[in-house]
Amino acid sequence: MMHAYLREAIIADPHPLFREGVEARLRSWFPEIAIRHAADSDGLSECLRTGHADLVISEMLLPPGDILSLLERFNGSPPLPFVIISQYKDPKLVRELCKLGVLAVLHKGSGAEILQAAVRHALRQEIFLGPGITMTGQAEAKPEETDPRFKDYFQLRFELTRREIEVLGLIKRGMKNREIAEALFISEQTVSVHRKNIFRKVGVNNTQKLLRITYEHHLA
Repeated sequence: MMHAYLREAIIADPHPLFREGVEARLRSWFPEIAIRHAADSDGLSECLRTGHADLVISEMLLPPGDILSLLERFNGSPPLPFVIISQYKDPKLVRELCKLGVLAVLHKGSGAEILQAAVRHALRQEIFLGPGITMTGQAEAKPEETDPRFKDYFQLRFELTRREIEVLGLIKRGMKNREIAEALFISEQTVSVHRKNIFRKVGVNNTQKLLRITYEHHLA
């Protein structure tokens, strides 16, 4: 079960089997959740108008069109957490969705663990983009995939989390907190917390000492 509270969710998709599959996952994470289904944009509009949803998981294409116009009408500030599932990866579309308040976008071929991560981030009002989904058309930097030694040394010895490994890899490239936040689609405050946690776990008190360790172990 996730360490978050979710009272009511809406699942919007033209295909009943898909909705039932997503519902089964949500109930495994939030056993007491109330779930409403919508097969088209009119049904989703009605659910949004009459319910008290804490989360919406929706297909991008809902008959008779897409979800963009609906988002313009319904989403506010702070936005209702929307997780959009799409077959399309066009960065322009992803940017438009996020501009309209969508907090998570993932490909329809994603597995349950990606959906779980998307829900977790959306409930925290954080942006989450699934594998292969970007706003720029450039692949998200993942240093632990490009250099296995980096992951092995820092994850095993210092017990860094996957996200801390990503942040450390970008620190190693000389990126500032703002740049790291933009690259990983998280807030600067979150980057600052990760940076402090990395310093504490590695046993250093500044970036220079941290980078020295990466150079000493041929990880630069």
